[in-house]
Amino acid sequence: MRCAIWTREQNSSPSSMRTPCPSRMSCGICSTTSTAREILGLAPSTKSVPCKAFQQVLGSMKMIAGTAYMIRAGLLRELGWGRSLTEDWELTLRLYAKGYKVVYTPYAETPAECVATFGRLARQRMRWAEGHSYNVNKWFLTILRSPRLSLLEKAEFIYYGLYYLQSALFMLGSAAWLVSEVVLRVQIPEWTAVLGWSLLFSNLFALPLMNLGGLLLEGSPRRDYQGVLGAVALSFLLVPFQAWASVKGLFERREGGWFRTPKTGRITNRVEHLPQRRSLNRWLRPRPTTPNAGGGRASRAFRLVCIAAPILVLTILGIGAATAPTVLAANVYYLHNPGGTYTMDSSPTNGTPAKFQMSNPGATQTWATTVAYTGQTVPAGSYTFTYWTSGQGNATVTAALTFGYSATATCAVVVPIASWTASLVNGGGSSTSASLPAVLLPASSYLCWQITVVAVNNGGLDLRYDAGNQQTSIATP
Repeated sequence: MRCAIWTREQNSSPSSMRTPCPSRMSCGICSTTSTAREILGLAPSTKSVPCKAFQQVLGSMKMIAGTAYMIRAGLLRELGWGRSLTEDWELTLRLYAKGYKVVYTPYAETPAECVATFGRLARQRMRWAEGHSYNVNKWFLTILRSPRLSLLEKAEFIYYGLYYLQSALFMLGSAAWLVSEVVLRVQIPEWTAVLGWSLLFSNLFALPLMNLGGLLLEGSPRRDYQGVLGAVALSFLLVPFQAWASVKGLFERREGGWFRTPKTGRITNRVEHLPQRRSLNRWLRPRPTTPNAGGGRASRAFRLVCIAAPILVLTILGIGAATAPTVLAANVYYLHNPGGTYTMDSSPTNGTPAKFQMSNPGATQTWATTVAYTGQTVPAGSYTFTYWTSGQGNATVTAALTFGYSATATCAVVVPIASWTASLVNGGGSSTSASLPAVLLPASSYLCWQITVVAVNNGGLDLRYDAGNQQTSIATP
């Protein structure tokens, strides 16, 4: 004997009672009475069909949906009815802990009434998040230690454990990103910055694509597609409510009170049934009790491939991203002397040749940028000084070269970022370089390039710059 269970959210009809339900679990169909409900009604159908159907194919843990499901009456009497805020999730964990399995079919359907207002929806989702996290904490070790669950089912349980906690992690990560960008003005250099933007855009597109996939599988009418973007906006509005409730449920000793979501009992839309699709039928219909020769092996191999292939691809991409050489556009600063002001910027020349006499030890000259820079991280890499000089024959100059920053536009006090000593030779297009680690550049800082003569040989040299054929410059990582 099986017992069919509907919640108050459902309006069971004779057709739903007659629908065969070999899987004991059904997909809720939300009918609407307002524009707001059209948006609110997307979540159950568009998430259940793609996600749970794929879980059924893989054989991973599937959570009972309290919307409507079937369970053997004797088993329900044995287990008893739970008192958790999310009794369906608690029942799922109790069943798996005892070695039972939950199966799913999208063809057992029942119409449901969606929440009418955002306030009621927020209260409902807070109850779900609190009860869900509470049961994750309560059953965590029991499920992971149980020999009755497969490794895949345990992995799915860990995913379920973070389901509502994602909201808290999302808020924490967004706050950290906001502080680093706006307050500290610090960015992580190299490939990690690219990875961060990749995660951002992939997360933004994931929910709309999943909603569209569910609508396509259900064969929903065109008007339902208008709520896709609204559902995305709604999911972000629910983040702070779910974050607080999930963290509260994770650490509290006893669950909070139960808030019943008010319902009207009115279903105004015509109930649409999921169309029969060969691909879904082939994957989700029960297998014959007597498998064909090699059938079990093929099924197991298919599951292993579905699991191993994404893991292998992600592993290869991760290793490649971590070891791939990072190509960055170098910042080149050319030295200038317009009207006796020693500056540097990205312009190759101002058309007026200038020189710095390096004939006496102790002679020092500093060039500064004309604009202050925002706080950022100067990545690790090579600093290269390319220069033109003139002098007698084999004359050389030993100079201390410093690239740094200052709080003032005159670079009166230079804080070194990169500093090294080099022997400058006579000629054109020569260069010297040094490799240094990443450095944090404070906000509102001016960049400075300073040359100090340490020793001269054979009369010293004149540093030539700011000419079309003498573009002396310093290149940074």
